[in-house]
Amino acid sequence: MHFTELTEEEFKSHAYKSALVNYLQTPEMKRLRKKRGWQVVYVGVKDEQRVVASALLASISIRFGKFFDIDGGFLADFTNEEVIGEFTKGIRDYIKRRKGIYLTIRPNIVYQKRDSKGKILEEPNDSLFKLLTKFGYQHERFKVGFVNETPRFVFVKDLSKLTKATLRESYQKDARYSVKKTMQFGISVRELNYEQLPDFKRLTKHTAKRREFCDKPLEYYQAVYKAFGKKAKFMVAEINLQTYINNLHKRIEELKTRLAKITEHLKNKPNSRKMLNQQQEFSNQLQTYDKRIKDAIFFLQEAGEGNVLLAGALFIIGQREIIYLFSGTYEKYKNFYAPFLLQDRMLHFAVKHDIPRYNFYGIDGTFYGIDGILKFKQSFSGYIEEKIGAFYLVISPVKYSIYMLWRCVLDKLKGGKQTF
Repeated sequence: MHFTELTEEEFKSHAYKSALVNYLQTPEMKRLRKKRGWQVVYVGVKDEQRVVASALLASISIRFGKFFDIDGGFLADFTNEEVIGEFTKGIRDYIKRRKGIYLTIRPNIVYQKRDSKGKILEEPNDSLFKLLTKFGYQHERFKVGFVNETPRFVFVKDLSKLTKATLRESYQKDARYSVKKTMQFGISVRELNYEQLPDFKRLTKHTAKRREFCDKPLEYYQAVYKAFGKKAKFMVAEINLQTYINNLHKRIEELKTRLAKITEHLKNKPNSRKMLNQQQEFSNQLQTYDKRIKDAIFFLQEAGEGNVLLAGALFIIGQREIIYLFSGTYEKYKNFYAPFLLQDRMLHFAVKHDIPRYNFYGIDGTFYGIDGILKFKQSFSGYIEEKIGAFYLVISPVKYSIYMLWRCVLDKLKGGKQTF
C-alpha cells in the first residue's frame, strides 16, 4: 500500500464509485480551481494497482510557503484505519516536499442527522474524531452561521421513492400553494447561456446587498459555466407582465360572474352560511387581484414590455445528487413566488433523470425559527445533515505559528476582516 499521484482516469474510477463523492471532488472542480489560480493534482493510495483512497488536492502560495486544501474529501473508507494512516503519512510527506505549511480537509461525512426542524435523530459520529486525531489532524471548532466555505449544515431531500405523480404531494402546504400560484401567474423557467450570465450576476448582487453577504464576481460564474459545462445550470424564472395583467382581468370577470350568482342565491336564502363564506372569499380575492393589477402596471411602466426576470439559481448536476448552490431574487417581485417554481422544476428534473438526492445545500444551523432560508427549504420537506466540519494538519509547525500570528495581526489592521 502506497501514496501516489493519480491520473484523472484513476481518480474518476475510484471517486465515482465512492459513497462520499460530491461536486467538490470532481474533474470539473479541478478545472474551476485552476481557473481561480490554484494548483491542483489528483492524489491517493493504491493497494498494489487498486486505488483505495483518492482526493482532489489544491494548493496556493501564501506568506512563508503554501497552503493545501482537500474540500469535500478525501474519499476513502474512514473505518479502515490502515488506509487513513497511509494516506495521512503520504500526504504529509508529499506536502512537506513542496514547502507546504498546513493542509485542511473537509470530509463529506455526516456528523449527525437531524429532522427538518433540527432535532437530532442519531448519535454523533465521534469515532472519526478519534481516528483523525490519532493521526495528527486537529478539528476546527464547530461553527454556525454562513461562512465563505463549505457549509456544515445542509438541507437534503430523498427522491428515491418519489415519482412525477407523487413529488408535489411530498411538499409542505406552503410550497404546494406557491408553486400552484406561479402557474396561475404564467411564470416560465429557462436556462441562461454564457452571454446571459450578467443577468444572473445582477440578481445575486441585488440579493447579496439586501442580505448583507459577499457575492461572487461575474468571472466566478463564468468560470463555473466553463468548468462544469452541462452539469452547471443557471436557471431563471420570468414573467410577461402584460400577459399577467390580462389574465388577472379575466380572473376578475370570472369572480364577478360567480359573485353575481351568489348574490342572487342569497336573496332567497340570506342566511346560507356556505354562500356567505364564498361571498366573503371571492370578495377578498377581488381585492387581492385589484392590488396585483396595480402593482403589475407599476412594474410594467418601470420595466417596459417583454419578459421580466424575477429570480434565478445555479444548480450543479451530479451523478447522485443535484445541488442548489447560489440564487438571487428581486425583492420587489417576491409576491410572485418565483423561487418555488425554480426548485419545483429542478426537483422534477432530478426525478425524471433518476437522481435520488436533492441537496438544497447550506443553512446556518440555528433552529429557533429565525432562519428564513431554512423555512423556505423546509417547505419542500426533507432532513438536515450536520457535517463533521473541517480538520487541519500542520506540516511545518514553526512556519504555521508565524503565519497564523501574521494573519491575526493583519486581520486586526483590516478591522477584523479575515484574510486567507
